[in-house]
Amino acid sequence: MMHISMMVLVLLLAPRPEQSNIAWTRPLNPPGAFALDPPQNSFDVLHYDLWLDVYPDASQLTCIATITLTPTEENVEEIGLSLYSMAVDSVWDVSGPLSYSQPGDSLTVQLSGPAGTGDTLEVSISYGGEPWNEGAGGFGGFWFRPNIPVAFQMGVGIYTDPPSVGRAMFPCWDHPSDKATFEFHVTCPDTLYAVANGDLAKVSAEDGRALYEWSLDQPMSTYLAAVAVGDYTVLTDSTYDWIKYYVYEWDVEDALGSFANVDLIMDQLQSRYGPYPWDCKFSYVQTPKGDMEHLSQVYHLAMLINGSTTYDWLLAHEMGHQWWGNCVTESQWSDVWLSEGFATYTEAIWQEHYGDDEYDDYMVNQIMIPYLQSGETFPLAGPSTPSEYWSYTTYEKGASVLHMLRYVVGEADFFAALDEYFGHHAYGLATTYDLRDHFETVTGEDIDWFFDAWVWGEGYPVYEMGYDWSQSGTEWELAVEVSQVQTTPTIFTMPLEFLVEGTSQDSVVVMWNDQQYDTETFLLPFEPQSVSFDPYHHILSTHLTGVEDDPAPPPGGAGTMLASPNPASVSTVIVWDGVEQRSGEARLFDLAGRRVRQAPLVAGTATLDLRGLPSGTYFVEARADGGLRQVCRLVIAD
Repeated sequence: MMHISMMVLVLLLAPRPEQSNIAWTRPLNPPGAFALDPPQNSFDVLHYDLWLDVYPDASQLTCIATITLTPTEENVEEIGLSLYSMAVDSVWDVSGPLSYSQPGDSLTVQLSGPAGTGDTLEVSISYGGEPWNEGAGGFGGFWFRPNIPVAFQMGVGIYTDPPSVGRAMFPCWDHPSDKATFEFHVTCPDTLYAVANGDLAKVSAEDGRALYEWSLDQPMSTYLAAVAVGDYTVLTDSTYDWIKYYVYEWDVEDALGSFANVDLIMDQLQSRYGPYPWDCKFSYVQTPKGDMEHLSQVYHLAMLINGSTTYDWLLAHEMGHQWWGNCVTESQWSDVWLSEGFATYTEAIWQEHYGDDEYDDYMVNQIMIPYLQSGETFPLAGPSTPSEYWSYTTYEKGASVLHMLRYVVGEADFFAALDEYFGHHAYGLATTYDLRDHFETVTGEDIDWFFDAWVWGEGYPVYEMGYDWSQSGTEWELAVEVSQVQTTPTIFTMPLEFLVEGTSQDSVVVMWNDQQYDTETFLLPFEPQSVSFDPYHHILSTHLTGVEDDPAPPPGGAGTMLASPNPASVSTVIVWDGVEQRSGEARLFDLAGRRVRQAPLVAGTATLDLRGLPSGTYFVEARADGGLRQVCRLVIAD
């Protein structure tokens, strides 16, 4: 039985601004990128103290960043930082002005003298201008929407390589491996409200400007640092007063419905992953772009706050990042699945709140099938381009790997291994090798066979199977033949389950398959009537069967909607299983929530014309008669 929770929210009213008619910011051209894994840095940033004056009407920032750092080697004479777009006008330390140069997106500061590993330095940088973002169809960077009004920083770019774009807001060593504590002093018109990471320490106002001071005393990667300034009403969750919602005043009523289950999602995740790991608030902030897992303040796409709980899966995904990605952080972007795969798996963990069947249905129809039909076969670890970072492989295959690990090692060892992995790497860094090693420590088994195939191998298995049975005395012999016929070079090792059904009883038998061609015979106390492969959906695979009365599972479940091809460039066909007898419409939205294409849905199919649209990530929403609705992600490629 589904438990429905009614949530009452306490309203803390922020002041209301007058509506602005200023046009949207014209984005700057994207900057150049540096290598995926930058060279070892000569210093470690300990703390960022940021003073940000935000001018929404002018789309400008005026800022001072004071960076506390310590050298990681001897005789360091300069430090190198990154800063997009905005110009530096002065740099200084306690001894006075410092020399600097700002070629392109780099900032090099000459220290007042050589420094070594025992030293702690403070360098202050004054800068300002119109901040950078990825432009039309993009995601990352600092954005202004004066007509709403709202100004906000999105810390990850979908086209930028590497993806960290903290440098769109402040000068920094912009790599996930360099974590620091933060202070934010945000000045804005006193008709607006400023939100940042951590907890609110102080608010003051003078001469039409308000100063909001936020503090985060635990270390955070630069891509998670964010500030949002807008016409926000502050809502407080009635179950947990440390959970907040920052929403537009005109969407308060819808927010009451859309965030109704957040306390239950938090309960479910804490029951699986342990206590919420941050000594500060957790919140959702309504923004024109989203979703993004900024630490303690998830940005949630404005159009998704519609009064329903349809997007609980997305709320769970971003909440899951507070453990996986934000607290335990991938040391290099090439291990981004340790963040996004875990967060996608958290969507299924949330469904488990409603029962095992709901978990299983979500894993199959919303995670496994979309990956299997994506056409992607590159390895899970080590993506090399932005399109591979934000792929079905990173998200859905990553989640499927965790689902299969749970099956392979067992329920107790799976969560014990996650607990050990988290305990050793919380507030720090981790690699895929670290995850593997903790699973081996907990299970006492060598698990390279799993990681070699599923993480570093290509694609997934395609099994061709045949079954035969005959009587042998008082028992029956079941012969199972398995061939792996995938065209990728990886041969997968897995325990394969088969459900054998008879007239009076059933049995599950398991074959350990570690070769391309394999056979095994099982003795049964009853006559088989049918054999079904992987009855509990434990393995990310497709299969063919040689038994007519044992048909293979369909390629999609009832209600599954997919776009093909995906990625696409000219057009894509939307196919929605289970609504062939209904009419409806498919609509395409960009990440700003703008509807950019639509097409009629006829017999469960619609064709969307993509010509003229910028490359990037989009959402397809389809609606059919009877109130049915589905959403899927679409990538438009050049």
